[in-house]
This record gives sequence, C-alpha cells and structure tokens, in this order.
Amino acid sequence: MGTIINAIAIIIGGTLGLLFRKRFPERIAQTTLQVLGLFTLVVGLSMAIQGRELVLILVSLATGAILGEWINIEGRLERLGVWLEEKLHITEGSPAKGFIYASLLFCVGSMAIVGSITDGLKGDPSILITKAMMDGIISIPFAAGMGIGVLCSSVPILLYQGSLTLLAWKLQSFFTPEMISELTSVGGIIVIGIGINILGLQKIRVGNWIPALVFIVVILYLKTFLPF
Repeated sequence: MGTIINAIAIIIGGTLGLLFRKRFPERIAQTTLQVLGLFTLVVGLSMAIQGRELVLILVSLATGAILGEWINIEGRLERLGVWLEEKLHITEGSPAKGFIYASLLFCVGSMAIVGSITDGLKGDPSILITKAMMDGIISIPFAAGMGIGVLCSSVPILLYQGSLTLLAWKLQSFFTPEMISELTSVGGIIVIGIGINILGLQKIRVGNWIPALVFIVVILYLKTFLPF
C-alpha cells in the first residue's frame, strides 16, 4: 500500500502543478516540507529505538558507511542522472525532461529503499507514506515547470518500490524477529539522517549508508554460528 499511495501522491501533486502552474506559493511548500522533515525525524527515532544490539548496529553502520563512501554510491547516482540526460539528449523543452528528473528524484534515495523493505518485512508503510507526502508536494512545482512527464514518474515508482517490497515480503521467512528488529533500527538511523537533510541542518550522504542494511543482516546471521 505504501508504494501505491506514493504513486497516487505524485499523480495528485503533478496534476495540481499542471493546473495551478506558478500560482502555488513557495513558502507553503517550504513550510510543509519542514513539517515533514520533523515528522521524518520522529519516524526514524521510533524505528531506531527498537534495536537492542547497539554495538552490532554501530559496527554495521560504520562498515556500511565506509563501503558506501568507498564505492561512492551517491556520486554514482548523480552521474547516472547526468549520463541519462546526455544519452537521451534531454533539453529544456524535451517532454522526457520531467519524467527523467522526477523518476531519479523519487526513486533514487535511501528513503525509497528503507521504506520498501520495512513495508515488505513488517507491513509498516509509514516511511513510504511520509515519502509519498513529500513527493506529492515536490511534484507540484516540478510539474508546473516541466510538464506532464512528472506524472509519468509514478510508473517507475510502482515498479521499483513495488519490486523491493515484494522481494522483502518473499524473504520474510529468512529474517528472524531479531533480524527484523535490528534491521529496523539501522533503517531508522538512516531515516533520521534523511530528516536532517530535509530540514537543511546538515548535508548527510545517507545514500552511502545503504550497505549497512546488508551488513546488519550478515552480522546477525553469522552470530547464530558463533559462541557469543
């Protein structure tokens, strides 16, 4: 449901952008995003406190961040956008401009990944619903400036986030309750970082923290075979 709500929010926001164009006050959008930024912090905090293995959480975050920085996940994603723009010969007047830009903005991000996994494993769509509200607001000025292609970005959202959610749901039997709890905690800390970014308090490259979600699962899996 989280992904479906996200796609609907983009369509609604994009439609409003097409209808009202430049008449949507920027200060309203900014204030609403600030509210959502604070709410994102609350969601992240409520997730983070579910963990009990604090040392393992710290290790997974540290090693995940180091690997993410070494791979430069966020930098590669940014270069992907530039590469698509060049390959598709996207110009200011191109109908594909809004579709490509909006798809990258809405799909590429740690909130989409963490939210989809949480929705699939726990049936908790709260992160994706928060993301849906943000995407809906952002799509208003995007559609006003770049046209109907922004609304079409709801399709990649359905395919990308929906696939992640279904994959997580299929793997439910592999995850023990402890794994889900600690994975939720790691995801919550990443979401807190997203909230800080939304509020503009500090630029945190949370995309580079994504490997931590894999590390915590691997560490907990190995822990079952070790005498501690």
